Amino acid sequence: MLNQKLPVIWSPRQGFVILIAFVVIYFALSGLHMAWVKHTIGFEAYLGPGPRMPPKVLILGQLFKAVAIGAVLYWLALKTAAQPASVLGLRMCERKWLVWALALALAGFVLMLVLAKFMVTALPDWARFAQARFAWSDAPAGQMLLLIGMTILITPVAEELFFRGFLLQWMGSRHRLWAAIGISSLMFGASHIIPSQVIVATFLAMGMSLLFLASRSILPSLIWHIVNNAIGVGMSLAANAGLLPSWLMPTAG
Repeated sequence: MLNQKLPVIWSPRQGFVILIAFVVIYFALSGLHMAWVKHTIGFEAYLGPGPRMPPKVLILGQLFKAVAIGAVLYWLALKTAAQPASVLGLRMCERKWLVWALALALAGFVLMLVLAKFMVTALPDWARFAQARFAWSDAPAGQMLLLIGMTILITPVAEELFFRGFLLQWMGSRHRLWAAIGISSLMFGASHIIPSQVIVATFLAMGMSLLFLASRSILPSLIWHIVNNAIGVGMSLAANAGLLPSWLMPTAG
């Protein structure tokens, strides 16, 4: 299976235009985010034990990126290419794939927790990269609910549609599937910027890609993505409230 190629949906030129549009918009927004960091709390605080960024920074960043991804996919991948939304994986699947998604999400969480603890033990400085970048407890209830909704639902939908629905399939029509999975997963990981998130996201993307290819639907990988983000949000909120057991803390040895 992994040595095969996928059917062609977008031509090399169409796919390249979509990819370039995404990269330009995504990194422009990421650059603005980093500029915000530089001129507010600074990079040392952002990557160290200093104050966290306010949640509104993440809300705006996620919102702008989700809208940009949606616009690129609608105008270039669907409308201009004259393709139905189903080509992005927007179709139902067998129930067994949804069960697999939940099981893999929970198993992935356990593995990533073990990996995080190992990294902190092997590289003590890694702990500062594994901290939450945003002050989850320093915002009004409305902002907190909006941030949680963006993190758990909106961002996963946008990222799955682009990275699995478009990028994986386009690359899979030009290269062997194993190469398409590797390259698209690395790009997904790189889009998360923070070192600890890059590594975790890359491994998760590989699993999500295999699940997408097996089910031929975006729903299983989306559920995996949503559950993963929900667990992360829940742990951050519990940690801020002092309710998270030490054995669940990634930075605890």
